[in-house]
Amino acid sequence: MKRSDFLTPAARLEDAMRKLEHSWVATKELWDDPVSQKVEEEFLIPIHAQIRCLLDAATKLSSVMRTAEHECSHPREHRFSL
Repeated sequence: MKRSDFLTPAARLEDAMRKLEHSWVATKELWDDPVSQKVEEEFLIPIHAQIRCLLDAATKLSSVMRTAEHECSHPREHRFSL
């Protein structure tokens, strides 16, 4: 049975979030006014929180799926599980 992979896409999303945060820090050095603060408050802070929740959920879901796949597999497959 093929294992579901939730962690690889989650890692790519986490990497993208880090790149966005790094770019935003660089941008704030040049753009610091009420509009930039509004962008940060309305978009960047909420998306950061949403991505953190998604990453936590992906980790939990991966664990649940690994357990379910193990429990649904044939006993001979257990010794070959990763």
